[in-house]
Amino acid sequence: MSHKKIIADEKESSIMITPERIDTLLQMVEENKDVYEHREQYLDVLNRWKLGDFSSVDQDYNDLWFLQGSKQDGIAYGIATKEQEIGYIFRVFAKEVVEVFGSSIHTN
Repeated sequence: MSHKKIIADEKESSIMITPERIDTLLQMVEENKDVYEHREQYLDVLNRWKLGDFSSVDQDYNDLWFLQGSKQDGIAYGIATKEQEIGYIFRVFAKEVVEVFGSSIHTN
């Protein structure tokens, strides 16, 4: 879900990160606390993201990536700039910027 916000050589699948999706995931973790071994880490990340705090999204991504048993491939090594994020949204989701950011920012 955080692929649009990170820089990595490999990114497998993508889901648009939205406030609604964050709320849904928070609800899922809360309602299934006994099921999620790393629930506190999930809740910490999701609560920060809900507040719009993506200042450590690259580290969040890597932490969650390894918790899920993923390999070194695809590790994040930085946070995307607004322009990189917009470019990713166009390439992967074929969304107009106004749909995502609420403005008409244009990039090459």
